[in-house]
Amino acid sequence: MALLASTGTFIGGVVVVLLARISGADLSAPSTARLMGILEALSAGVMMYITCFDLIPEAIENIGSRETMAWFFGGVVAFGVLEECISFFDQDHDHDHDQHCASTSENGKPSKGEAVSKAKGVSKQTRADGSSSSTTSDKEKRELMRTSFITFLALSLHNLPEGLGVYLSALTDLRLGSQLAMAILLHNIPEGMAVAIPLYAATGKAWSALWWTLLNGLAEPIGVVVGGVLLHSYLSAELLSRCLAGVGGIMACISIHELQPTAIKYAGKGIATVSFFAGMFVCFAALEAVNEWFGGHDHTPQIGGNGHSH
Repeated sequence: MALLASTGTFIGGVVVVLLARISGADLSAPSTARLMGILEALSAGVMMYITCFDLIPEAIENIGSRETMAWFFGGVVAFGVLEECISFFDQDHDHDHDQHCASTSENGKPSKGEAVSKAKGVSKQTRADGSSSSTTSDKEKRELMRTSFITFLALSLHNLPEGLGVYLSALTDLRLGSQLAMAILLHNIPEGMAVAIPLYAATGKAWSALWWTLLNGLAEPIGVVVGGVLLHSYLSAELLSRCLAGVGGIMACISIHELQPTAIKYAGKGIATVSFFAGMFVCFAALEAVNEWFGGHDHTPQIGGNGHSH
């Protein structure tokens, strides 16, 4: 059942690839860049809604507001540390790249990259702010890859306890476990899109985006194996709520610090803002549909009698 639920992220990746193929997936085209910005903002809205109206309220009910917010801000700090580590490696890469360029052109001749740029011209795009820059620059691709990597990591951490939720629900009631698996599958679709959008934009490789969204979803059955089988005696609703509150802090940072700025860069502030709230509404509608069809979903179901549905 956890494996079934995990396919939602892969479906999200398929949606992104199909949309990209239809639009041409060329960031040098303003319409395509705008579409990517809109999708980034939609993903940011989805992640923010899940954090504020799904994960945090459930954690507060299980462990109280003070402890929930302590873990939430712990997740914010963890994101800051991760961001600094990634920025450090990016700076090292830029330094090595600059040294390489200097060494290849020290005899007064242009480097190979410069020659190619002069011969073929550099592809430009006019961004939402009216500025022009190379759309295929290594720096821009690294920024998109970084956004995708951080999103992948955070959603993998989010999916681990979700897999445990499916496992524990199925132990209590097979029908309840099936319903929860379907509910999680549906709300994993936009999460898969959040991983796939920047990755596909950076690489242009459909197989890469699909592979990483599939791997992201597999965190749920991995959570079953690690938590449900090896650590079953230590599990509690309180422990899962603490984990989810911390992940909520990371997801909020990703929405604000990574996804939404990228959306504004490509789509403009107005369109990105509207798309952000549209993403929140889409997530609200999806979770309400889950509540109507399956009677709600719960990340911490019936562990010591503390689970709840919403």
